[in-house]
Amino acid sequence: MTQIEPIRNVANQLRANWSGYLVQYWVFLVLLALAAIADMLSTVFFMAIDGPEAEGHPVIRLISVVLGPVLGPVVGKLSQVAAAVVLTVYLRRWAIYIFVSVIILYAWAAVYNVVATPLLLPVH
Repeated sequence: MTQIEPIRNVANQLRANWSGYLVQYWVFLVLLALAAIADMLSTVFFMAIDGPEAEGHPVIRLISVVLGPVLGPVVGKLSQVAAAVVLTVYLRRWAIYIFVSVIILYAWAAVYNVVATPLLLPVH
């Protein structure tokens, strides 16, 4: 029984923090979605050129090796976004800081994927 109680506490916290979440954070959710889409598409771009082995994130690389260079980044990014949403609901007091950090990281990753991939390709 001792392990079930913390899970119940987390579920109660998520339920309590959900009220008004979409109204309060819709702008951040839209920006998160746009940055995530850009990162996902740029990851598909570089994986089409370099393959999944070039991915730096070990979980995304594994998912992409198993599911392929298109479906892997899609499933991986959807999982990351879902985790970000759950985290920002649970830690609602810090949601803005989490959103800003994740949006910046996703946007930076998208730019890096598009800019660095052509620069790092071996010249034939």
